[in-house]
Amino acid sequence: MSGFLSNLLGKVGLGGGHTSGQTVEQTAAPVIQTDTQMAEESPKKTGKNVLIAMDGSKHALYAFEWYAKNLYHPDDNVIMAHCAEPGVNIPPTTLMAGNPTMIQTMMKDHEQHVMDTFKTIDQLAKKYNIKHVLERLHGPPGEAIVKAADSQNADMIVAGSRGFGTLRRTIMGSVSDYIVHHSKVPVMICKHDDEHVKLK
Repeated sequence: MSGFLSNLLGKVGLGGGHTSGQTVEQTAAPVIQTDTQMAEESPKKTGKNVLIAMDGSKHALYAFEWYAKNLYHPDDNVIMAHCAEPGVNIPPTTLMAGNPTMIQTMMKDHEQHVMDTFKTIDQLAKKYNIKHVLERLHGPPGEAIVKAADSQNADMIVAGSRGFGTLRRTIMGSVSDYIVHHSKVPVMICKHDDEHVKLK
């Protein structure tokens, strides 16, 4: 092997010996991590952002309980969203009559119903030891829930098949129907046993 070639190979760490008493420092080759190695070393995301539509109805409570028993993971970030339709308990004849005192009383009753619903939701979440946040939404329920899921970066929405809405449909309520058709994330609609009985 010529002196030039031997010297060159020695400098890159491939030569068998050193020439002229020169010391050649060998450096370790750089370690390149594969995507698999990096994925294994980085923390895995186990929890998900879950928005649960709650209106206090038995259908919504059933949907929450189903989620708690079957899908909940301790790392989940659970948002209990409540969007009660304003005036849902006020008869149309009262609204048409325009009796301000009666409307005001009924609106106070509605507000009390909202507060009671929040208390029920909170107690139910604590029963299943689910850390959560309560969020009150405003506007048309279906639209408000989809918008909230988007702003909260929800990974999924959980809802009951029907609720206290003024519009009712044979299979699904108008709110759950809206959520299914407009949500950007997966939606889980839980049917209460009563719905199955009605379909028989």
